[in-house]
Amino acid sequence: MDMVKVSAIGVVGVLLAVSLKSHKTEYGVYVALAVCFLMLEYIVRYFTQILSGMDTLRGYLRGNYSYLALLLKAVGATYACEFCAGICKDAGYGGVAGQVEMLGKIYILSMGMPVLLTLMESIQSIAG
Repeated sequence: MDMVKVSAIGVVGVLLAVSLKSHKTEYGVYVALAVCFLMLEYIVRYFTQILSGMDTLRGYLRGNYSYLALLLKAVGATYACEFCAGICKDAGYGGVAGQVEMLGKIYILSMGMPVLLTLMESIQSIAG
């Protein structure tokens, strides 16, 4: 049911933004921004459900929470960059949106580097 509400909010918001854009361009951007923040509220609601599931996963990890924390940071960074890039694109700043997306990709790659290095060290120790 929530997905129907979110979809309806998105469609109505876009139609309202498009109709307002013909009169005053900045009003369309404001409506699109308001719709984005409404949808962000739903994202946060579902993210709290995911976090409660992560608490269950902690029990299986036996004290090694660093990989779980890394996963959560990567997911959070992905959503934050995507949200920001979407707003920049709606405002007509596609170049800025591209740079935000690139920064997000590089950030996630840099976060995953310690995991890759640990994996390579494990492979080297097994191979001899």
